[in-house]
Amino acid sequence: MSGLDTNRALRRTSGRRAVLRAGALGAAGLAGAALLGCGGDDEAPAASAPAGGAGQLVSTTAKRPDTLPAGWYWAEGNPFPYQYGEPAGKQPKRGGTFVDGVTWDVGPLDPIKSSAGGSITIPNYVYNRLIGYAAGPGVDPFALKLEAELAKTWEQTPDGLTYTFKLSPGVKWQNLPPLNGRDFVAADVKFAFERYRKEGLYQSYWKNVASIDAVDPATLKITLSKPAVDFLIPLGSRYQTIFPHELVDAGTIDKAVIGTGPMILKEAVAGAQVKLERNPTYFEREVLLDGVECRIIPDPAARLAAFRVGQVDHPLSSFENLKAIRAVIESNPTIQVNMLAPTSSSGAVPLLNLQNAKWQDVRVRRALSLAINRKLINETLFEGLGYSYPTIPWPFVLDTAPTIENGAMGKWVRYAPDEAKQLLQAAGATSLSVDAPYYEYGASFSQRADLLVDHLRQVGITYRAQKMDYTEYNSQLQTGKFPDALSWGYLPLGHEADTYFYNQIHSKSPGNRDHVNDAEIDGWSEAQQVELNPKTRRELHKKIWDKSLDQAYRPVSTNA
Repeated sequence: MSGLDTNRALRRTSGRRAVLRAGALGAAGLAGAALLGCGGDDEAPAASAPAGGAGQLVSTTAKRPDTLPAGWYWAEGNPFPYQYGEPAGKQPKRGGTFVDGVTWDVGPLDPIKSSAGGSITIPNYVYNRLIGYAAGPGVDPFALKLEAELAKTWEQTPDGLTYTFKLSPGVKWQNLPPLNGRDFVAADVKFAFERYRKEGLYQSYWKNVASIDAVDPATLKITLSKPAVDFLIPLGSRYQTIFPHELVDAGTIDKAVIGTGPMILKEAVAGAQVKLERNPTYFEREVLLDGVECRIIPDPAARLAAFRVGQVDHPLSSFENLKAIRAVIESNPTIQVNMLAPTSSSGAVPLLNLQNAKWQDVRVRRALSLAINRKLINETLFEGLGYSYPTIPWPFVLDTAPTIENGAMGKWVRYAPDEAKQLLQAAGATSLSVDAPYYEYGASFSQRADLLVDHLRQVGITYRAQKMDYTEYNSQLQTGKFPDALSWGYLPLGHEADTYFYNQIHSKSPGNRDHVNDAEIDGWSEAQQVELNPKTRRELHKKIWDKSLDQAYRPVSTNA
């Protein structure tokens, strides 16, 4: 569960450090990245492990020190830390442009329409959220802590039904027409939230909301029809940014982005680049970066080459394994790499259109799962550092991480090609043919597709994994209108249970892109939304986990 939290990164900007503050081993795949912060003049990190000191930097070529500086998180046995602290004795400096080499292309910028990188990244630079997640150097990467953003304070009534938010003072929209720097008021939040509630991908977040009221210009009140345990958590996510009614009224919200955030959009050219510059009147603090540039470089090798020679500060999805990372560190010793803690495989999951007749028979779905040699994929692509997890994050249902060997994912997540053949024969599907296109988000996507083609061929399944154009691929994925399958699709991500136990899997949810339609799961999905007893709720989550895996609705993939 990773992603670029640009508001947090920019607000906590410190010295640039000539670094790659990026996730190398994370839930979005080995190349999935999460920017943690940069900007200012170049500073080289320390060349060796520290003797101590709050936030002192440690070279990525060093082993884990016996005593970690304050703000560092580094698990035993990992090649890199999860999180760095700020460098001791260093003060933030103004200036510099952060250049990001990205995989995505510019998409529709209306926040209700798409969760793709090319659609949500730009709004998250320009818009704010009502509340946010604490992030940045020194923040515990395993803790989810809500903090003030557009709302300075908030409170909840004892019955869990009413939330009252007091807005931060002095917030203004960016000084661009048609907003022209007007005051930000509670009615703006009401407008955006009402639109999320009634249209687009995220309606399930608002399922239990009875009313949204702007009590006065500085006060917003949300009343629920019944308690929702996770209600506040989505409000801090990158999927609930606050946009102005003027852009919706003018019909320009797909192309224009004018917000209250730290960056102002200057241009967004499909297939080329996105440029943003600092908002000089940002309400929270001075923005240290002069600007951000996202260079659209679809080829992973080209992105990595651009990073090596200093043309980009961060090459999204460009590393496939430790060997590749070590090679870059050897030639660019001042970079830093941090790991992400994997909990699910939502970033790179084979998706089946379960409305297609060929996937209606559970034996065919189980055969597909048994035909995948996940151990070989892990060893071939990820030097054994990979993991095979379902789309549901395991901490919601288990105390320790699942493995193929411990059976926590059921009896269909293992390699058994002979059993797969028997199931296909019993289902009358011995000549099964699958069309499963993909988009090359990272260099390993084509390699994984090739391995899948080979594995499935051995059980008699013809698997065609052609590369697809980003725009067409993303359109099929976001709408769930792919005819057969996708070799790699990503599902809606979030930090709250409801994302995984309702939004991704309930038959009526727009986020259920592969069209799971299971009445029993629907019932448990609805029950867990309002269950206040943690033990009982966990039991409901476990039922959804077990049933989903037993029915093999989503093949468990291997990432790193």
